[in-house]
Amino acid sequence: MARASSSKSHAERAPSIEDNYLQSDSEEDEFAQGYAPGIAEQYDDDDEEDEDDDEDDHEEDSEEEEGGARWEPDQWNEDQDTASESDGGSEEESDDDSAELKQLQNNLKSLPLATLAKAQKSLGQKASSSSSTQLKEEKLAAAKAKLAQLQRGKGKGVSVTDRPAGRVNRDASDSDDSGPESAAAGRSNKHAPVAMSTKRQVTRKRQVIDVPKPERRDPRFSSLSAGHANADLHHKSYSFLPSLLKEELVSLKAQVAAAKKAEKQCSLRDKPQRVEERERLEEEMGRVRTRLARGEKEELERETLAKAKREEREKRESGKGAWYMKKGEKRDLLLKARFEDLEKSGGKTAVKKLVERKRKKIAGKEKKSRPFAPGGGSVGEGGKRRRVA
Repeated sequence: MARASSSKSHAERAPSIEDNYLQSDSEEDEFAQGYAPGIAEQYDDDDEEDEDDDEDDHEEDSEEEEGGARWEPDQWNEDQDTASESDGGSEEESDDDSAELKQLQNNLKSLPLATLAKAQKSLGQKASSSSSTQLKEEKLAAAKAKLAQLQRGKGKGVSVTDRPAGRVNRDASDSDDSGPESAAAGRSNKHAPVAMSTKRQVTRKRQVIDVPKPERRDPRFSSLSAGHANADLHHKSYSFLPSLLKEELVSLKAQVAAAKKAEKQCSLRDKPQRVEERERLEEEMGRVRTRLARGEKEELERETLAKAKREEREKRESGKGAWYMKKGEKRDLLLKARFEDLEKSGGKTAVKKLVERKRKKIAGKEKKSRPFAPGGGSVGEGGKRRRVA
């Protein structure tokens, strides 16, 4: 029996690496898959599993009694939070930018038309000056490269500043027709003499006939292509200008009032600057007021002449012969329309004031044109009478 038990235990022994059944490079124990553990090992494993199950049941019971849930860590993603924060920040920045853009547009609308025109003109001048300076620099670089090439051909070394490779072909093509502009690019003044090499032969060609410089015309304003300007169409197209001038006049009045107040309250050191600012604003206000008055006068004359032309057309349709207005009749008609318009706006008092002012002006001219009395005046006896045009 002892031999049988020993042989049986020997048969149930697990294979080991020392048996040399496996190769040195194999990672899987093929013989261990059919190995079955003994009764004692099975008993130990069952006890461990029972203990683990009891602990799990005890934990679940305690959680159910306390009424709490099982804690699990949150799945927090830092990238998502940062992305959401960045999206929120970008939305706020876009809202701020749109609000600033609207405010800037409103400010530009409130600016006078003359100021906008000046700003546009200055921006155009800056752009043209920058492009012209860049063109001069490119032509100067092309001239230097050509000079360096000539010096190398003669066997002389010369150092020329490097330039981008992308401009080589373009500079080479421009250097052929650059002419005196490339030579005069390095001059301090356009009236300064041009420095030329004595080794270069002077051309024997001379310009006998001066070719006139071509003048470019704008076809919109040229009399050759556009023809005669239509005053009525021009007035209708730019009918928004009087309203803009009125708004500008109101704003200038407010600025002049503020400038006067600041001039009274400023210190003695800032007095000249304040006075200069006030005078500038008053001068600008006077120009705007003059433009408004001239526009109103032109509109009144246009309406008066159109009315007279319409009446004359109706008379011709009724059978009357052709009649053309003379210059004197036109002048009297416009003067009558002016007095009627002045009477509507200011009454008869305004008309009387205008007539009195005109009378004084004519009387002053007549007094100046009178001859001096004998023995009185700086001219002396026999003073000449001034000719009145």
